[in-house]
Amino acid sequence: MLSLCLGAGLYLAMRALGWVIDGFLGSRGEERLMTLLTRRERLRRVALLCCEFMRNHAYYRTGFPGEPRAPREFWITVNGNFFDQCVLIWGKLIGDRKAQHHWANIVSNPGNFKTEMLRHLKLDADAFKKYRNDVHDYRDKFVAHLDRERVMKPPKLGPAKLSVEFYYSYLANNEVKPSDLYPLPTNEAELREYYDERAAEAARVYADIDRSARN
Repeated sequence: MLSLCLGAGLYLAMRALGWVIDGFLGSRGEERLMTLLTRRERLRRVALLCCEFMRNHAYYRTGFPGEPRAPREFWITVNGNFFDQCVLIWGKLIGDRKAQHHWANIVSNPGNFKTEMLRHLKLDADAFKKYRNDVHDYRDKFVAHLDRERVMKPPKLGPAKLSVEFYYSYLANNEVKPSDLYPLPTNEAELREYYDERAAEAARVYADIDRSARN
């Protein structure tokens, strides 16, 4: 009873911010919380995850225009963490059919969504399946666990970014009203603007660091 009250209290407190901490209560607790969420709230959580992916991708892409800056080990770790977050979030949204926020568990017409997404990515079903498996291999064998493979093959994030942009656009055009997303981006163009702003933010931070290192 105490844990139930604690979980409900945390949920109500975080709901005002439009966010509930994923995984805090474990998979069964997450399922219980999801039953409490309205459809609007579930869609908003998807939008938040899309923005989180875009933010981490922008920081990752801006971080290493060339050789890692000093201290080298620190910045390699920071940038690698941005990359791994993109991989994990992409699984929640696109790659893992069992995930709560996977498109097949969210959109009203999954068949139409998949057809349009593949067209947007310029991939057929087999090519997308191979890409998904490549991302999951990296996630499962080197991020979530560390298996016996000797060679790590990080996936390219281009298709992942395109698919997340498409998911957000599909959400904005077909599943929600703009007021449901505010103050988040209300369409794909605003999402890309958000991405550019985060990239510019990272560029300013890195420029300040580089100036300090030269002085």
